[in-house]
Amino acid sequence: MKTRPVLLILPALFTALLFAMGAASQPFWQVFNLDPDYYYLTNGLMLVEGLAPTDMGHPGTPVHVFFAIVYRLMHVGEPTGAIVDAVLRNPEHHLRVVTWVMYPLIGLSLVALGRAILTATGRLAPALLAQGAPFLSMIIPKFGLHPKPEGFLIIAVAWVLVMALRVARAETLTDRQVGWLGLALGFGIACKIQFVALGLIPLFILDRRRLFLVLPLTTAAGFLFFFSPALPSLDIFLGWWSKVLTHSGAYGTGEAGMVQAGRYPRAVIGLFGSKIVFTVVIVLSLFALAGYVRLRRRGLIPADRLAGLLAGMVAAQVFTILAVAKQPAAHYLVPALLLTGPSLAILFVLSGKVFSPRPHLRAWAGIGLVLVVLSAHASWKQYAELARWTAETQAFDMSRFAACAKIDYDSASSLPYALQRGDMNSKARYSPKLAEFMPKDHYTWFINEHAWWSSGFMQWNKPMKLAEVLAAYPCSIFRGNQGSRMIEWATRELGSFRPDDGCPVGEENVFTFGIRCDGSTPLAK
Repeated sequence: MKTRPVLLILPALFTALLFAMGAASQPFWQVFNLDPDYYYLTNGLMLVEGLAPTDMGHPGTPVHVFFAIVYRLMHVGEPTGAIVDAVLRNPEHHLRVVTWVMYPLIGLSLVALGRAILTATGRLAPALLAQGAPFLSMIIPKFGLHPKPEGFLIIAVAWVLVMALRVARAETLTDRQVGWLGLALGFGIACKIQFVALGLIPLFILDRRRLFLVLPLTTAAGFLFFFSPALPSLDIFLGWWSKVLTHSGAYGTGEAGMVQAGRYPRAVIGLFGSKIVFTVVIVLSLFALAGYVRLRRRGLIPADRLAGLLAGMVAAQVFTILAVAKQPAAHYLVPALLLTGPSLAILFVLSGKVFSPRPHLRAWAGIGLVLVVLSAHASWKQYAELARWTAETQAFDMSRFAACAKIDYDSASSLPYALQRGDMNSKARYSPKLAEFMPKDHYTWFINEHAWWSSGFMQWNKPMKLAEVLAAYPCSIFRGNQGSRMIEWATRELGSFRPDDGCPVGEENVFTFGIRCDGSTPLAK
């Protein structure tokens, strides 16, 4: 079946939205962007050098590989050392190019999804509903615009659903078809481990042998294939996830145990309550499936394997909520949120079996119109928010402090801080090179314990003493977004912390010594 031109509209609009939001939120070194964009910048560079990435929390290996491929294509024929130097000296340009290549691939994945739905159902409306998935939660474009796993998860979800639809509609199912589904699942899991929940999607459309043997084997093989460039860092990956799975707090912290019993039920309810469209569609899907089972038992409607596919998607969504509630961050829900549109598509098909055509189309036209209005409003609101954050961050003129020591504490909007964070996630491999050409008056104070390094005051990979740095400059400026914690640490380190001035900059706090926020000289104390 040829792709109808109308199936290009929503993918093109979403791609344009990503470009627009990306432009509004840059540069990438701003505090609301840098984690983990700069981690992938440096870990992709390690692959260019033939080394395994060391930032393995997601694990994100396909993203690391994508970075390395783009770097090589940007610098065809250049030696590895020259590529490393070019990326470190101009990181923002390279991050932009990575996203410029990624966005069209996301759009193409949505085209493929729409075409698969159209082929499976013979109807255009459900194909458009499925393609509208990334517009139904602004978490998806907000995180999908970054060069990190979320954008690749959109591609992975589309790939899984294309394969699952082929399985559901196959007249004679083959192990090869299931194998392609397993490969797609393995790709998604290698991008972000939470994707494993989508392994429940085929739960009701496969026979036992393929469900418990062929699919797990091919999924494992797919994961190993896409993870293979990072195999030398397998110990880092396993060590990280063993902590996460055996401790009740965030990022492997807290007491021993899977979850905090007192907080977990509230977190589950909070996640469902914060995603209204997502939750409503799950409830409607459960009602539709209950009605489908009842009508099937009475022999009133023919069997449709799309109902089994819908049941699997609901199971995957609920399982995702239960898993994420351990550390309830909304962006961990991206794979589950992306199933909302395809769920609506199948609801359209199933409801068409029991309602007359004209009222059915009218009702869904109304639903579609409501979703379009809500999505358009939410998209503009999200774009405006990103633009406002950037304007607030960039409004503070750092050129006033040319003579001062610049001390970035967790987490700060500055290029040196972003590169320092990225380099720490690469085991400080690039610190010696960065120290050669980066500003000598910038310092980093990690006031938190991070996943791969300890807290401390430093300049690249060299430990420093805060008091000595402050004494070496006529003025100093502290910048970061955890001001209260920084004051506690500074008081502990210096005995007291009495800045001459302080001012908010977006979500960050600035404290100055020997100079005021406006660049003027403070009055004598």
